[in-house]
Amino acid sequence: MLRFWRNPLLILHVRSELRPARAAMAAAVTLVVCILITMGCWSADHNDVREFFRDLYAWLLGSQFAVLGVWSAMACGQAVARERELKTFDFLKTTRLTPAELLVGKLLGAPIIAYFAVACTLPVSIVAGLVGGIRPAAVLGSVVLLVAFNLFYSLIGLWGSMLVEKASAGAVGLLGLLANLVALLFADGPFRGFAALSVVPALFSLHRLRDFDVGRVPPTVFGAEVPCVIVSLVLYVLLSAWFVLMIVRNLKRDLPQIQLLSRWQCVGLVAFLNLLFYAFLDTRRITLPSGQWSFSHHFYPSDVAVLAVLWNGLFLFLIGVAALSPPEKLKIWWRKGKAGEASYLAAHGLPWPWLVPAAAIAYALLVAEACGLRSVVPLGEWRLGFVGLLFLAFLIFTARDVLFLQWCLLTRMKHPVMKGILFLMLYYAAAVIIGVVTGVFSTESAPKVMTLLTAFALLGEIQRPSAPTIMLVAMALQLGVCVLILVAIQKRLARPVHIAAASAG
Repeated sequence: MLRFWRNPLLILHVRSELRPARAAMAAAVTLVVCILITMGCWSADHNDVREFFRDLYAWLLGSQFAVLGVWSAMACGQAVARERELKTFDFLKTTRLTPAELLVGKLLGAPIIAYFAVACTLPVSIVAGLVGGIRPAAVLGSVVLLVAFNLFYSLIGLWGSMLVEKASAGAVGLLGLLANLVALLFADGPFRGFAALSVVPALFSLHRLRDFDVGRVPPTVFGAEVPCVIVSLVLYVLLSAWFVLMIVRNLKRDLPQIQLLSRWQCVGLVAFLNLLFYAFLDTRRITLPSGQWSFSHHFYPSDVAVLAVLWNGLFLFLIGVAALSPPEKLKIWWRKGKAGEASYLAAHGLPWPWLVPAAAIAYALLVAEACGLRSVVPLGEWRLGFVGLLFLAFLIFTARDVLFLQWCLLTRMKHPVMKGILFLMLYYAAAVIIGVVTGVFSTESAPKVMTLLTAFALLGEIQRPSAPTIMLVAMALQLGVCVLILVAIQKRLARPVHIAAASAG
């Protein structure tokens, strides 16, 4: 795997995509684009030659990020799904290539034309930057960022292509690039480190563009300010490792057999994401209710606790989806369990028990954060008791949703997980409408109805001195729903296997 240049799949892409005539045409087009950009920069009024070269460098650098990012995300987003459409992916799975070798071959080979085109422009942009007075460290750092940025979002596209049947999965890569811009919303909040998922703050800080907030204010990691470019590179490496793990684990599996992560890996992912949450929390933004407070710049401790609940509510659901058991393996586990040969916590059993340690770790890390800040923020301001009930409520509601998706997998639906998620979205939309209609007749009853149907309605109750009774009723109701879904799953698993009899003669 380390000698990627010997990867058979990569060699195949290079020989097919970079034939001499095609490579010459790509180089010629790239040269024409560079000339046009140069002419456009020259047409502007410049006080000196260095200013012209700085503008040329900026335009070329922006074009490299845009072209390579979009092209690679789309190419990798279709790499596996396109093979499935052409019925050639089964051939790749039967070869001696390991999943890691397939990953490297697709990741570097699918967008090979884009790599070649950008490589042709790199000497021009590097010379323009150096002549324009850009620091060599900034020029070199931009190239490193370009490679890391492209590989990370290409991995996202390849991950999405692995999960779908049709080649339209290229949209997954483009959605990943859109998230690159959405991450900028964190630049002015208490979690500025997440803005480093976007390459923009790193580029601005690297080139010392202090006129923009995203380039002027460095993120904090456990309270210490760290250069944005370092945070971006570390984030890309760490998150890429998780995507590589999921791809290598499932790349050679058929779609119905895919299980993104093992149960312990899911728990580890939740712990990792919570560590990021508290590492990037700027504790200087936390203020007490008695102090000066502006929502756009400061947060109460209880607000941070609510954000922690929402953060974990989202990822508890995602790891629940990642841990769903394939139907065949779940049935095998069920039969072994009936025979006393498998435990309830087996690798291919129901996923809901593994949500419990994940939620417990998330709550324990919140308590650890509150204890670490107790010299500045009293423990009582965090409302840890009530927040513990919020974690329990989100755990129960999430377990219900994950069990419903597991039941969908046991039905004869086509694309059961996707349809199950759409059903859940319909349920939550209906819950909101019911709550709004109830509010028309009784403003006091609307929050109670919403609390019975969704866990999100409980977040507004954190300032209450004690937990409302309706909260306990809601959790008991959803536990009953979980039991009903478990019974429905049990009935599906207990169905006998019907084998068609061979016709005589």
